[in-house]
Amino acid sequence: MARNTKMIKGSAAQGALRILTTTVCLVMGCCLLFGAYCSSRFVAKDWEFVLQSSWMDPWARTWIRRGDTARFENMDTDGAVEAYWQGVARNPLLLGAWFALARLLPRLDEEAKAESLHDVLLAHVPSSTPWRWHQLMLAADIKDEATFKEGFNYVLSRLPRHRQEAVMLALDFWGGWIEILPRTLPENRWFVLQECMARKLVDTCMELYVVLEKDQPDLLNTERSYRFIEFLLENRSWPEAADLMRRSGMFQDSLVINGQFQKPLTQEVLGWRRKSVEGVDVKIEPFRGKDEGSALHLHFLGTNNPRYDNFWQYVPLRPGIDYELRFSWKADQLTTDQGVFVELRGLDCDELRVQSPAILASRDWTEEVLSFRTPWGCQMARIGLRRNESLKFDNKIAGNVWFDAVTLIEKRSRPLDRD
Repeated sequence: MARNTKMIKGSAAQGALRILTTTVCLVMGCCLLFGAYCSSRFVAKDWEFVLQSSWMDPWARTWIRRGDTARFENMDTDGAVEAYWQGVARNPLLLGAWFALARLLPRLDEEAKAESLHDVLLAHVPSSTPWRWHQLMLAADIKDEATFKEGFNYVLSRLPRHRQEAVMLALDFWGGWIEILPRTLPENRWFVLQECMARKLVDTCMELYVVLEKDQPDLLNTERSYRFIEFLLENRSWPEAADLMRRSGMFQDSLVINGQFQKPLTQEVLGWRRKSVEGVDVKIEPFRGKDEGSALHLHFLGTNNPRYDNFWQYVPLRPGIDYELRFSWKADQLTTDQGVFVELRGLDCDELRVQSPAILASRDWTEEVLSFRTPWGCQMARIGLRRNESLKFDNKIAGNVWFDAVTLIEKRSRPLDRD
């Protein structure tokens, strides 16, 4: 009897344990499902649910999102501060929320709390990449120049996506581009010039470039110098571009780069440029003749009637100088009444325009010479191959043109006096 009683009690205890275990597992499973569902709201970017539902209150990320919404969308500083406090109470390691509080508390006249946060965040937060941008903004707010300078240089060198904003902060903090440069580490100064170039401030960029050229010539390597020349060309700053091109050291016996077409067409600043045109193939190829070498080959497919002005090179000039442009070319079965010609035209000086006769039909290698004098105020020109549209019924051009041995030289070493 006693044995049976013990067995019954044992079975009851085991049953209760199973029920308890099952209940605990069910509760834990429900909690996991609940947690998974709430976490999925962040993945799904269901921000309305995150902002409105009380189910999301236990998550620190919820309060950060609510704080950001109040701060940036609703312009509710009080609501943002309250939300950030809720967030850091749930997870004190959310440094982004602490930085936000440090910037917002002074607006609520809580200077003591703000100063304490400033001290902690600027002095004790790990100087890792994710927080340097926040430290920079905070240093700007409290006018801490030493910390701002250190953070500014860190952002320039390590956080390229924040460079534009960092330069905007620096302009407000120090007052101007020339004031920023001496406070920038030498290895970061090119980035400052890049940001100035992005804003198309040509005169200011020239000032910065002159300072860099004087103080840090090694910083302006060939690639960067060419990039700056390209910037000047894009903004039609012809005199400044011409001056830098002449000082580039690329010109030897001629002002035309790669005039013998010994190098590929690389679209470099100093060299030939081209744009694709339907119906025209352009390439460099070897040719046979009394001299071995390469030439530019234009092959017209006979499918279009293009107005061609898509192969050219910029060349720097000096006003009042006599020049001589020489080149050789050849044609084979070139159709239509509008052939190909060579043109040199001044940029922002319409009085300089020199054209060769058009080449038509078939012709063996011929040398052409164009002589001209640059007018005053003309410092940049464009040498290119051109063709006008034909107005004839049979106007689709076919055939081939080869172009080679292009040189441009000064014939008089000193500018003439003004008339």
